[in-house]
Amino acid sequence: MSIFNKIVLICKGIFLHNTFNLHKKTTFMEKRISKKINDYYQNLFDEYGLSPKSVGWGSKKGKQTARFDALCSIGNLSNSSILDIGCGFGDLYAFLKYRKFKIKYHGIDINENLISMGKKIYPKIHLECRDFEIKKFNMKFDWVLSSGITSHGSTYPHLTSIMKEMFKICKKGFAMNFVSDNVDFKNENLFYSSPEKIISIVKSISNRYTIRHDYMPYEFTLYVYKNNIKTKNHIFTEFVKASRDNLDDRKWHPIYKKN
Repeated sequence: MSIFNKIVLICKGIFLHNTFNLHKKTTFMEKRISKKINDYYQNLFDEYGLSPKSVGWGSKKGKQTARFDALCSIGNLSNSSILDIGCGFGDLYAFLKYRKFKIKYHGIDINENLISMGKKIYPKIHLECRDFEIKKFNMKFDWVLSSGITSHGSTYPHLTSIMKEMFKICKKGFAMNFVSDNVDFKNENLFYSSPEKIISIVKSISNRYTIRHDYMPYEFTLYVYKNNIKTKNHIFTEFVKASRDNLDDRKWHPIYKKN
């Protein structure tokens, strides 16, 4: 064997070794964060039982509705399959049903007790105790939604991993919410996300996204879309389809319409 081939084999060995170690570190990180999150919600459940407080959102009237409304405004959810990550009791299903969306709902959460209680509240829907970062999905869903999974025990590498996996298993797009770092007071138990940093992460995933920081002062919601096909004049085709006009500037411009 030539010296060159020996060097190539050594380099391959080093690469595989480093890749294996990186995978081990990533898996360890995911498990550690999952345990931290699971322990947090388990403590809440032990204290509050069947209550909005058990899923970490408090019980002030209207706030959960505002969050769900922002989350579900990502697009047309009717006649769609929806994966709800960190579903808690599965309350998003009740909201979607109230809004009269015809959907195929699948909720997952890492906390067994929340899922068990959810199955009693909503016996007809699909709820599953599952960590989707470790037990990954082979199937895809039209929309992947998530409320509240970023606010406890997260890190930016962890959020990057979550967002990439959500994008991988969605057909149309995903939406998730965050506690904003644009605050005047911080709770040591919360993870505060910078909208600017979230944008820097999402730009590596898709070039079609929206940040909403307009419904609550200290929270924001991210929409990321799968279809980024453009028209010849560089407008996203999905935007054109949803527009009330056919996007002809000559219809309204005083000079263009004369030409």
